[in-house]
Formats: sequence, structure tokens, C-alpha cells
Amino acid sequence: MKRISFLLTVMVISVWMALVEQRVAAEAKTGTSAQDVKKETREALEATKEFTLQQKEDVQKKIQAELDRMQKQIDRLRAKADDAKTEAQADLNKAIAELQKRKDAAGKKLQELESASEHAWGNLKSGLNTAMEDLEKSYKRALSHFP
Repeated sequence: MKRISFLLTVMVISVWMALVEQRVAAEAKTGTSAQDVKKETREALEATKEFTLQQKEDVQKKIQAELDRMQKQIDRLRAKADDAKTEAQADLNKAIAELQKRKDAAGKKLQELESASEHAWGNLKSGLNTAMEDLEKSYKRALSHFP
């Protein structure tokens, strides 16, 4: 995902630069100033920034929805553990506690992502993806303890 975002950004900038080069050549014939080129450069960079910000917001919404879904799953497992036999409850509660710990860690990574600058969010997103994968593995391990 990080590579895709980077590649998309590079593509947008490359296309923009090609257009600017064509425009500069055309403007040289028509007498357009360097100020016009600078203005277009700022506009293109702003558009790229807005694109990156939108991607960040999309990732945040997706991860938050997944965390909400996982919390519901944890709550269901807790209810099942409460109904389990006493000797099995300790193992079940241990597995659920580990799952909750992983979910909380992923939530913390999401908070870091939310407060990150546009430039830093790519690196944090990678850590968040890892935390979400760990959460999913922990959920599957917790499920394996239930009959």
C-alpha cells in the first residue's frame, strides 16, 4: 500500500512535470512569465498534498471500522468465556486478554497515525498494518481456545 501511494504520487508529479514542460515551451512562444509557472507548481503540489491527505483519512476510517468490529468480537468471546466451564475459563480469559492487548496496541497506532504529518503517515501506516495483522492472528488464536 505504501508503494502504491508512493507510485501514485510519483506518477502525478511526473505527469504534472510533463504538462509544465509542454506549457513552458508553449508559453515561451506566447511570452508567459515564470510567475505563472510558479503558481502552477504551487497548485500541483497542493493537489498532491490533498490527495495524500485523502488517502490518510481513508486508511484511518478503514482501520477504525476494523477496530470497532474486533471489539465486538472480543465482547462476544468474553460472553462465551463466562459461559464456559471453570477450568477452561482461565485459558479463555488469558487468550481474550492477549487479544484485547493487541487491539489496544493497534488503536494506539491509529492515534499516532491520526496525529502524524502527511509526510510521516506512510511510515506509521506500515506499523499500523503490522499491528492489525498481529491483531487478526491473536483473534484466530483466541478462537482456537473455544469449542
